[in-house]
Amino acid sequence: MDENIAIGRAQKLLKDAGIKAAPVDVETLAVFLDFKVSRVELPDTEAGSTFIKRGQKHILVNENDSPLRQRFTILHEIAHHVLELPSKHGDKVPADELERFTGRHPEEILCDVFAAECLAPWALIQPMAEDKEFTLEHLGELAEHFQASRSCIASRFAQASDGHLAFVVAEDGVVKYSIVSKALREARVWITKGIPLPQNSAAAKAYKAGISGPHEADIEGTDWSSSDNARRFACYEQATYHAPTRQTQSILNFEELDQRPVSNGYRAKHDDDDLLEELDGRPGWSKYR
Repeated sequence: MDENIAIGRAQKLLKDAGIKAAPVDVETLAVFLDFKVSRVELPDTEAGSTFIKRGQKHILVNENDSPLRQRFTILHEIAHHVLELPSKHGDKVPADELERFTGRHPEEILCDVFAAECLAPWALIQPMAEDKEFTLEHLGELAEHFQASRSCIASRFAQASDGHLAFVVAEDGVVKYSIVSKALREARVWITKGIPLPQNSAAAKAYKAGISGPHEADIEGTDWSSSDNARRFACYEQATYHAPTRQTQSILNFEELDQRPVSNGYRAKHDDDDLLEELDGRPGWSKYR
């Protein structure tokens, strides 16, 4: 099981259920698969749970969670069923696991990938990547449109765009996840998982300050990437920090300074090599300074 399979099955589910518009009706998907969804009061440490009683499949979600979290929880639990992946957290979904990476099993992350595709389907997000710039403001608008978290939308936007973009998530000051756009991948620029946040980055400043909220920075491409080709780029970064989870999220817009062709020489193996191939799209990317 890999990300391509998870996304393919999410797309098939949406097609079979006849869902073609955003925001995706997650309740319809649940009913289509014979799940009964109930919102109940659960401990703050629990986002939801799944069980079968008298032949009926049930999904419980914490009624105290935000509507966006509830939607994601439902789809995460549906993913376990569709992907046929046994839950590594048991019948209950810990509240601090969804859309996080530290200490999680690959199966749980694949269920998040499935949920993200359901919330922001490629067919719907890709055309919008042609019209919107990769900024916190526009990501907020898309998050409201799709009724999904900003991190979910940022990840999907970066995959759908053909601009020189990247979305990076770090926890406790260490990069845990990155998505680079097709254009940035073709430019041989990558961001390595496991590295500490670059000292000059907006994310590092936000993490050091320890205060939730947006931060920004104008830096060099080499601040974020060890690739030789990163020297051809400047980078404008907007970052947010969430104090309770100690997580930073960075949206990176790379501006090419030199139009020389990239080297045809040896390319080192890096973390993004195993990620999904993105389809073409052109978001009309422009300079942000």
